[in-house]
Amino acid sequence: MFLFKSEKLKYYESLLSLSYNQLIFKLIEKYGPVKDDYFREKSYVRYLNGEIKTPGRGKYSRASDGLYCHHIEEDKYENISNFSYIKHYNYPYAIQKKDKLVYCDMFEHLILHALIIKRTDGEFGANGYYIFLKPIIEDWMIGGMNPKPTWMKAAKKRAYLTKRETKKILKEITRFLK
Repeated sequence: MFLFKSEKLKYYESLLSLSYNQLIFKLIEKYGPVKDDYFREKSYVRYLNGEIKTPGRGKYSRASDGLYCHHIEEDKYENISNFSYIKHYNYPYAIQKKDKLVYCDMFEHLILHALIIKRTDGEFGANGYYIFLKPIIEDWMIGGMNPKPTWMKAAKKRAYLTKRETKKILKEITRFLK
C-alpha cells in the first residue's frame, strides 16, 4: 500500500536542506520575534556575582501555543539556560537577549539541534538533541505517551506526527547527521 507524506512531514524534511541561519530566519518569519529576554539583566548579573540563587526569567514564553524558545547561540555555547553552566562558564548576558532567541515547535527544535551538531562537528547541540528532545519525541509520538502539563500537551499537539511519520523524520535526521 502506498502512503502519501503529510504536508507537515514534507515541511520538516525540507528544513534539513537549510543552513542553521536560514532556518533561524525562517522561524522568525513564521512565528515572529521573541517578545522578551530569556532572563532579566539585573538579576542575571546578580546571579553571576553570587548575590542570588537564580536569575529572574523574562516573559518570553509561548509554551501555551506549543512553542519552545531556542537560544540561537547554542552553536557556540552549551546549555545556555542551565544555571550551573551559566555560572561555571560565566556566559555573557548578550546571549540571553530576545534577539538571540527564536520560537520553534518540537520537531523544528530537534532539527535546529541537528543542524548545530552538523555545523560544529558535534561540539555543540548533541545534548539538546540526544538527551532532551529526541527522547521526548520518541515517548510522545512513537510510544504514545500523553504528557500531563498543559504546555506539554500543546507542544505535542502542535508538532504532532503519526508514529510512522515520526520514525521517518528521525531516520532522515540520523541519515543527515552521518
